[in-house]
Amino acid sequence: MTRNLPAILVALIVIVVIACMMCAFQVRFTETVVVTRFDRILENKEYEPGLHFKAPWPIDRVHRFDTRLRVFETEFRQAATRDQKTVILTSYATWRVQDGRKFLEAVGSEDVAAPKIRDLLENQVQLVLRRYDLDQLVNTEEDQMKMPQLEKEFLEGVQGEGAAEAGAAAAGVKKAAMDRYGIEIVSVGVKRLGLPESVTKDVFDRMMAERENVARKLRAEGESEARAIRDEAKEVAQKIRARAEAYAKNIVGEGEAMAASYYAYFEKNRELADFLKKLESVETILKSGQITLVIDADKFQPFDLLNPGKKTQALSRIEADRDAALEAAKQDAPVDRTALAEASNQNDEGAASDGE
Repeated sequence: MTRNLPAILVALIVIVVIACMMCAFQVRFTETVVVTRFDRILENKEYEPGLHFKAPWPIDRVHRFDTRLRVFETEFRQAATRDQKTVILTSYATWRVQDGRKFLEAVGSEDVAAPKIRDLLENQVQLVLRRYDLDQLVNTEEDQMKMPQLEKEFLEGVQGEGAAEAGAAAAGVKKAAMDRYGIEIVSVGVKRLGLPESVTKDVFDRMMAERENVARKLRAEGESEARAIRDEAKEVAQKIRARAEAYAKNIVGEGEAMAASYYAYFEKNRELADFLKKLESVETILKSGQITLVIDADKFQPFDLLNPGKKTQALSRIEADRDAALEAAKQDAPVDRTALAEASNQNDEGAASDGE
């Protein structure tokens, strides 16, 4: 008996360990647990994360369900919009098990949950899409897009004034999944949206028409602004031109007044005027380039100025005034303009007689 005591103790320990393994179970924080006794759910029994005990199998049975978020995607399905346009889309839903008892009763297994969610989601998508036109789903203008509102109605159903007309779509997949299966639908959205070939052509035509309307509006605004700029520039140019013409007239008037004073002087001294005109003519001719002329300078004007042996009356007057000014400068005496004028006239008469 004493020799068998260790074996008996080991056997008892093994039995206790096996009994603990059969009667104890652990709940992780990422799962929810439902315990059934003879396939009946134990009522009013919540299992928090940690170690718990139960009757051994087959009396009690532990059902574990993962409570982490999972993603479900539908296949491509055709749906009709309110304006009778066909679209092809695939949607998605993120979900998790919220009520373990209801999930066990209605679904039983996580593998069976996907078809349940698919049926709810596809039915809701079909119902909600009938409330929207195609241009509210596909549009170049962001403010006309209703996709966020569409996805919200997929999840929560139709709220507000349209709830009465929405019918079955007013519930939403979130409430339906929780009430029926104990599944919490966290989010619903459209992953891909496609268009058949016939609808694609209509969409492109509509988009081109919208872009053309925008282009026409921009062209009209540009032409209006260009017209305003041209009118303003024309007005400014007219003001500048008027100011320039007034300034030019003022300069012309001053020049004419100055020229009139010269004309009066030249009227009294025609020889000087002729002499200056001849100088101007000679200067103009010589500026044209290298010219060789074989002529009688005494017979052709204004080339008679080139003859050093002949002095004109105007030149004689100029020389007389120069000599008188130099003499007065030497003597520091005032110049007698009257005497100089008489001397100049005598020189002019002498030069005229020499010319004759």
